[in-house]
Amino acid sequence: MAIKTIKYKNITWHHIDEVNKDALDFLKSNYRFHPLDLGDVAAEIGESKIDIYKNYFFLILCFPILNRASGRIDLMEMDIFCGPDYLVTVQKGKYKAMRDLYYRLQNNTKNRQSFFGENSGYLLYRVLDVLYRDAKFINSYIARKARELEDEVYNEDSNKETAREIAYLRKKILSLKRIYAPQDEVATALTKLKVSFLPEDLNNYFDDIDDQIDKVLNFLENQKSAMKDLLEVYDSLMNHATNKVIKILTVISVGMLPLTLLSGIYGMNIDLPWANSPSLVLGMFVFLLLFILLVMYIFKRKKLL
Repeated sequence: MAIKTIKYKNITWHHIDEVNKDALDFLKSNYRFHPLDLGDVAAEIGESKIDIYKNYFFLILCFPILNRASGRIDLMEMDIFCGPDYLVTVQKGKYKAMRDLYYRLQNNTKNRQSFFGENSGYLLYRVLDVLYRDAKFINSYIARKARELEDEVYNEDSNKETAREIAYLRKKILSLKRIYAPQDEVATALTKLKVSFLPEDLNNYFDDIDDQIDKVLNFLENQKSAMKDLLEVYDSLMNHATNKVIKILTVISVGMLPLTLLSGIYGMNIDLPWANSPSLVLGMFVFLLLFILLVMYIFKRKKLL
């Protein structure tokens, strides 16, 4: 059965790292949780929320997980029951931070004393603090990718793939915002939590969690705006490069018009001035060509090309 338990003093922490029939039977037989909460545990990954009851409260929190190989952001849901003398965490999906935390508390008495030293609510705060601090590395990943894309935009070798990467990063930022935005409401509710089995001064600790979520949301909002601005800069640079090419092609086309006109006229099957003097006709072509090259040179010197 995928249930791990740590008991210290009068507090028990059950961590379930896989939702299956045994895990659900364990929750039903050992605790009197509301059927709707158990239904949420058995269901697919949902949205973050908090339900408060007389003897416990129930949390659903979602955490982003970065797939380092593909760069894709996956989702891990943590369902949490917190009562007078227990904490039950139910993990949906693999999450290294929770596994490391469990074994760190199991194998180290000082860590257990630090986490379990006060009450179940304080234990919840410490667990959440570890999870949110672990999730910060995604912010570092987003910031690093944003810097790389900024350098790439101002590089002369930027191409259409750059725009695709900017849009893809912006999509990740929006996905992260959708994950964290509901959690802000949950954290705000925790800061105002009033239950008989937890002291009110615990709200100060939950306020720290609320601050962490607010910082993440502000960071994501700033990055979203930065990606929008960066995409506009990229479009401007691409338009400038395109306009420059079109301008050069236009000048060349206009410059060739006199030669085209002259060759068209002297290609007719009629009598024309100097038609019987090939050297003069050739001279006119050479003169026009030199004149066009001179004009283009002047334009180039004046940076009109």
